[in-house]
Amino acid sequence: MKALIIGGGPAGCSSAYYLKKLNVSDITIVEKDKNLGGCSHTKFYDTIPYEFGPQILYTEDKSLQNVFDEFVTNFKPKKVYKPSLSIDGELEGNSLHSFPLSFSNIIKLENSEQIIEELYKVNLKEPNYNSFEDYVKSRMGDILYQKFVKNYNIKQWKIHPKDMDAEWAKYRPLTIQQNTKGMFKGDYQGHPGDYNPLWEGMASGCKIIKGKATVCNDFKKIEIDGKAAEYDLVISTLPLSSELEFISTALIYVVIKCDQYVMPSYATSFPNNYSFVRIMEYKQQFDANSNYSLLDFQFPYKGVFDYQKALEEVRYFVKNILKMSIMEHWLVIRENTYPLCTKRNLDLVKVQIEKASASKVIPMGRAGVHAYISKDTCIRMAKVMYENFDDVTSADKEKKQKVLYKMRERLS
Repeated sequence: MKALIIGGGPAGCSSAYYLKKLNVSDITIVEKDKNLGGCSHTKFYDTIPYEFGPQILYTEDKSLQNVFDEFVTNFKPKKVYKPSLSIDGELEGNSLHSFPLSFSNIIKLENSEQIIEELYKVNLKEPNYNSFEDYVKSRMGDILYQKFVKNYNIKQWKIHPKDMDAEWAKYRPLTIQQNTKGMFKGDYQGHPGDYNPLWEGMASGCKIIKGKATVCNDFKKIEIDGKAAEYDLVISTLPLSSELEFISTALIYVVIKCDQYVMPSYATSFPNNYSFVRIMEYKQQFDANSNYSLLDFQFPYKGVFDYQKALEEVRYFVKNILKMSIMEHWLVIRENTYPLCTKRNLDLVKVQIEKASASKVIPMGRAGVHAYISKDTCIRMAKVMYENFDDVTSADKEKKQKVLYKMRERLS
């Protein structure tokens, strides 16, 4: 069998790993950057490893832990990650909260008694799935939704939460939490220091070429750099359709000379202030020993990104909130980073999965299933392909379609 994998990110590399387990020996990965790992490709500033945004390695699935451990041999999970959230743009006192939300958040708020009254009325067993807004309100009440969720999602997704589908929220920690396992729950969470051995190990033995691949909307025509590509099997991590909507992301990276941490946690979100939604501190993510701190400021956008306006906001924050100075900075943009979850898009996903079921293309990964998913979910999807390979490569459209939907069962 001659197989083509479009995209060398986590989903593409995981697909290569499982295809090799199926004794598929002729595998080509086409990657536009030729750097394996996509957003999870590791670079370094001084001794600080960084990727495109937060990149915590976590899973509660032992079989997926074994896959990670096969290539990331020095990884010893030891840290519980607890992101911070600032409800008024400051980093001190009652401005700062933990995420996921817990009762410690509530008691810091002036109207805590009213919030608790609302919490008594929520029905966690039967949430409202009419929209993302209705879902969140049915899980935490209106006050917490207004303070912590609504404005953040308008900044992140560029639409009102009432216009988002509830599917996006089903696997997210959007209710009051009682566990002490942090954002990622189980004990297996951390940063390995360098993701590249994982991606290189998964893709070892494959032919890797640099190029731009395209798949037409009916999945019947595949091209690499404008030339027709003929393969027995095609795994595509490209968007399911050119008509699907995505949010793009700009990260402004900032270097500050400081041997201490400068932010309250490795990731701090700002639902109600600024144009950026989050600040990431990479030194904290890995506990790197460095005389510098590397931050990124995340700006989701649609259309054209206003870099100068964003940079002014970053400079203001570093000078007036952190009381520090920027040594250097740079911009990295990735288009179509976040799949927008609306009813229109999900209806189109169903149409496209049906079309893909009648082709030799297997959609894979965040863009391939149009869902905001983690690395372990990408690997789980490739594992589902591996476990159902006869069906997913069958000429029987219904069998293949069933497997493709199975890949979307857990979108965490």
